[in-house]
Amino acid sequence: MFPKALREYEAVSPASGIDVRRFSWIRPLLDDYTNNFASVSALYAGDPSRPEAWRAAITRAQQHTRRRADLAALVAVQQAHRNAAPEARSAVATLAQPDTVAVLTGQQAGVFGGPLFTILKAITAIQLARRTAAEHGVATVPVFWVDAEDHDWDEVRSATVLDADSRPRRVELDPVEGAGLLPIGALSLTHDIESKLAELEASLAQTDFTEWTLSALRAAWRPGEGMATAFAHWLEGLLGPFGLVVFESGDPAAKPFVADLFARELQFPGKTAALAAAAGDAMSKSGHAPQVVPQAENLSLFKLDGPRRAIRRREDQFAIGDDIQSPSALAAEAVAHPERFSPNVLLRPIVEDAIFPTICYVAGPGELA
Repeated sequence: MFPKALREYEAVSPASGIDVRRFSWIRPLLDDYTNNFASVSALYAGDPSRPEAWRAAITRAQQHTRRRADLAALVAVQQAHRNAAPEARSAVATLAQPDTVAVLTGQQAGVFGGPLFTILKAITAIQLARRTAAEHGVATVPVFWVDAEDHDWDEVRSATVLDADSRPRRVELDPVEGAGLLPIGALSLTHDIESKLAELEASLAQTDFTEWTLSALRAAWRPGEGMATAFAHWLEGLLGPFGLVVFESGDPAAKPFVADLFARELQFPGKTAALAAAAGDAMSKSGHAPQVVPQAENLSLFKLDGPRRAIRRREDQFAIGDDIQSPSALAAEAVAHPERFSPNVLLRPIVEDAIFPTICYVAGPGELA
């Protein structure tokens, strides 16, 4: 029902924008990015308002060699497990073609779909992909990167909705085994999810969409299902009919695509952090505070051996908790077993661009920095 209603709205609703300055919590960087791009142009690859910036991004993405057929096969397996819509499966087939490009966005795998802007980001990616295809004559696929390798349980365990009296009502999952220690993608739902769905149903006002929404949520969030897969199932059911490709980034089968990238991070420790620090200095000089301040001793990789653990430099060795390893041994392990590693927030965009032919990323205000 929702996809049908969205198509009907799309057919009659005029394009319009919202001035971000209406929101008091918007960071100054976003204000400059949208209203005075020249003042921050040195921080970004191109001005999104200029067609030549898009053409340059398309050319860069098309020139980079990728394992497109293997990637399409991997995502097709994920889609088959979730019974994805034909439009989403067709988009993956398009992704295998040599000149196809992608518009990416993503979010943590929050319960019941997470915050509303998750859906808004996904819809924006769909619209940008359509516009790019129309204006530049290139096949463009919207991709949603489900981030499920973080272990921040509190960030994904709750959803806030408006009840029948338009008051905010929070529905929160009880901790599951491994919560707060294991990556979100390694956590499975328990029978607690059924009582939380009932609590959600009792909180919602009755509308034309309530029954469909609850049915879709129950189909995705089931006892025994993984948190990341439940989220992907829900989002794909919602926007897969519009060609959105949902990618579960924590899939171990995806890690060989970036094994060499992981190894380079270990062979040149601190390089990513140094580049991020330099970018942060440039931001500070332009009057903006960087979102992330890297620590020189930390690598931009985590080790996944149960809990996600930081990798730190200790003289000419690496420390993972109390375990000390040589750079060469850990780099060899990353090549042989890349599923044992996970990128941090600094390396993840590079991982995304290594896997997908990305021309732009639909970012939230914090991600933009």
